[in-house]
Amino acid sequence: MEIGSINEKEGNQMEFIMAEANRLAEINRIYVKCKENLIKKNIFQWDEHYPNVDYFQECIENKMLFVLLEGDKIVGHVVLNEWQTEEWKTIRWIGNNPLIIHSLMIDPSYQGKGIGAIMVKRMEEYALLNEYDSIRLDTFSGNPQALKLYKKHGYVEKGEVIFVSKPVGHQKYLCMEKELI
Repeated sequence: MEIGSINEKEGNQMEFIMAEANRLAEINRIYVKCKENLIKKNIFQWDEHYPNVDYFQECIENKMLFVLLEGDKIVGHVVLNEWQTEEWKTIRWIGNNPLIIHSLMIDPSYQGKGIGAIMVKRMEEYALLNEYDSIRLDTFSGNPQALKLYKKHGYVEKGEVIFVSKPVGHQKYLCMEKELI
């Protein structure tokens, strides 16, 4: 399913499409590179349990994993669905029919080049096309790049949650939402 082709990054054609099973290895390579990059920055938001290759495979099978392509190369990927964690029940959300962002990843060699902004724009277009009234997510409070990206694009902090499964000092996540309609 092609959400739309865009011509935004230095004249190159980029597509935001549903991931296919034959791209699983490439998707997982990007995850590994992202995780290593975050660890170098002392950001421990992902571990061996989440996300992982089995998670990505399941998301592809359930048509929830999307990729941003530059030519034939994946430069980023994200899981979009309606699943919300139990920890979010205490948050005062706005939307009644939200799309949820999970595990947004930009290949580290493409970070800082506007790819995150393109991904956000495409996720919002997908949400509107599918009649969602908001987009929700949580992001690790110690990941300044992610916080900056979402705030820049109008996502508002709605509260915080603690994930006790994460390492001590890396458990606080900020819940964010953007109203679309």
